Amino acid sequence: MLDVATRQFAAHGRVGVSVDDIAAESGVRKPAIYELFESKDDLFRVCVEHAVQDLQDKIRLVNAETNDLDLSQRTRRRVAAIIDHAERHPDAFRLLVRAPYSWPDDDPDVGRELRDRLVEVMAANYRRESSAAGKPIDQGADVVARLLFAMTEQIVTLRLTEPGWEGDALVDFLAEFIETGLAGVRPDTWRGLERSHP
Repeated sequence: MLDVATRQFAAHGRVGVSVDDIAAESGVRKPAIYELFESKDDLFRVCVEHAVQDLQDKIRLVNAETNDLDLSQRTRRRVAAIIDHAERHPDAFRLLVRAPYSWPDDDPDVGRELRDRLVEVMAANYRRESSAAGKPIDQGADVVARLLFAMTEQIVTLRLTEPGWEGDALVDFLAEFIETGLAGVRPDTWRGLERSHP
């Protein structure tokens, strides 16, 4: 039932889906759905939380597996893992993309906050790795993580909407773009970024 709800919410948004739609496709009776979830919005929250947690676990795992690789290999493996995960779970990924714009009116910031959990996992890793390399960044890690998440999200969206794009070429391009972009930031620019936010 959660898979059906995720697929429908991803395709039509929270407003465009009814509990009747989910019940009809999943074969689960509507009263049974309401025994598990207080409302459609509650079901929507659970679907988004599940998608966030699943991708968060994947990011943590690939970060741990690639810690000892050089920067180029590490970046490529991480980008490839996120894209692969999104392609294996396209409905969950599409739901994550829509969530900040589909959130119930009573709590509009929750969708962004849930996605921010993914960004924070990436930022924490950049903080740790930059400290280990003797070039610690703090506030800059948040900015870098947001930029990288947004770029990866766009590449995944491109692959899902236009499957003719060759996956390895996109992964190679994005990984190299990230690596060379970060390497080109001057130390005084990093320091300025660090000072720009309390």
